Amino acid sequence: MGPAYQGGAVLALPAADGRAPYQARAAHALLVAALVFNAALCFLNTAGFPVSGGTVIGAEVAIIALTLGFALDERAGPWLILAGLVSYGLLLLALRGSTDVKGVRDFLIPVVFYNLGRRNPDLRDADRAVLTCGVIVVAMGLFEYGLFDVYQKYFNIVRYYVARGSMSPSEINELTGSLFTSGIRPDSRTILPFLGPHRVSSVFLEPVSAGNFGAVLFAWALYRRTMRGRAWLFLCAALTVILADARFGAYVCVAITGAMWVGWRLPRLLWFALPFAVLLALAVYGFESMQVTWQNDMAGRLLWAALLITSLPPEGVFGILPDKLFLSDSGYAYALTQVGVPGALVAWGLFVLMPARNRDAWRLRCAMAIYTCLLLVISDSPFSIKTAAVVWFMLGAADGAPEEAPGAPR
Repeated sequence: MGPAYQGGAVLALPAADGRAPYQARAAHALLVAALVFNAALCFLNTAGFPVSGGTVIGAEVAIIALTLGFALDERAGPWLILAGLVSYGLLLLALRGSTDVKGVRDFLIPVVFYNLGRRNPDLRDADRAVLTCGVIVVAMGLFEYGLFDVYQKYFNIVRYYVARGSMSPSEINELTGSLFTSGIRPDSRTILPFLGPHRVSSVFLEPVSAGNFGAVLFAWALYRRTMRGRAWLFLCAALTVILADARFGAYVCVAITGAMWVGWRLPRLLWFALPFAVLLALAVYGFESMQVTWQNDMAGRLLWAALLITSLPPEGVFGILPDKLFLSDSGYAYALTQVGVPGALVAWGLFVLMPARNRDAWRLRCAMAIYTCLLLVISDSPFSIKTAAVVWFMLGAADGAPEEAPGAPR
C-alpha cells in the first residue's frame, strides 16, 4: 500500500495485518484447545502415554503463546499492561524463592484472551465460538452419562490427576471409582434427583468447573439478545448445569440475571469494592466463628473458606509466602497467596474501571464480575484456563465489536 497525501504531507498508512484472514478461525481453535486439552491429555494417559505435571504446564504455555500471537497488535496499552503484570508476578516469585509460575499464568490468561476477543471483528464469530464450546461440553457430558462404562475405559480421571500431581493415590476411593472425588454425590442429587448420584464432568474432568461453565454460557446467551442459535445456547447452559448437578452454578445464573437487569446501574466504585467486601466479611466470619468442623453444604463451604482465609500468615496475604498451600476450596485465599493484596487491587481495578464500549458490554462485565466474586468464595476455578479462556474472550469481544444499530440483521 502506497503513502497517502494530505496538504502536501506524506501520511504513513498502517500496514495490513497478515493475521486478519485467519483471526476468527484461530480464535475459535484456541478456545476449543483451552477447553478440551485436559480431556485430551486424560485420554492419552489412560491409553498408556504417560502424562506429568510438566506436560500439562507445557500444553497451557503452548496455548497461551499461540493466543498471544493472535491477541496483541501495535497498540501499546495491552503490551504495557502485560509487561507490568508479568514483572510484578516475577517479582513475587523472586521474593518467595519459588519456581511456581501459577501467579504469572493467572495474569497472562485474562490479558491474552481478552485481547483475542477485542480483535474479533464480528460478534457473530464470537457467537459461533461460544456455541461450539457449549455443544462440545454437552456432547461429551451426554457421552459420559449415557455410556459411562465405555467412557471410563478411555477417560480414567483419577489416574490422570494422580499422574499430573494434583491428587495423591491415597485420595482414591471406591465410591467415585475412576471419577474425580466430587464426581459422585453421596447424598441425593439437588437438581433432578432421578438422574442418580453421578455428577457429569464432561471435558473439564470435574463437575464444579462444568457447572461454572454452564453459568458462563448462560451469561453470553442473556447478553446476546439477537444471537442466532440463542435458544440452543440456553439449552446447552441448562443441560451443563443439570448434568453436573451444579447447585452453586444454578445460584450464579440467578445472580448473573440480577447483575444484567439491575446491577449494571450501580456505580463502578461499588463493583470495585465488592470482592474486597466479600473477603472482609469472610475474614470477620472466620475470626468470630467458634466452629472448627464443617459440612459439604453451602454454610459449610462458607465456613471452610473463611477458615482458610484467616489461617493465612501476613506473608500469604501479600503473596510472598514460600510454602505452597492447598487452597483450591477458597479462591480468595488462593488469589492472595498468588498475587497478593497489591496485585489483586490493580488487576481488579483494571477489570472494573477500564471503559466499556457500550451499555451492553458493561452489563456483561457486571455479570462476569458477580460470577467471579461468588465463585471465589468456594473455588479457585475462575483462574483455570478451562473456563477463564472463554470468559475473557467474551468480555473482549463485547468491548471490541462495533456497536450495531437496533434491529440490524445478525
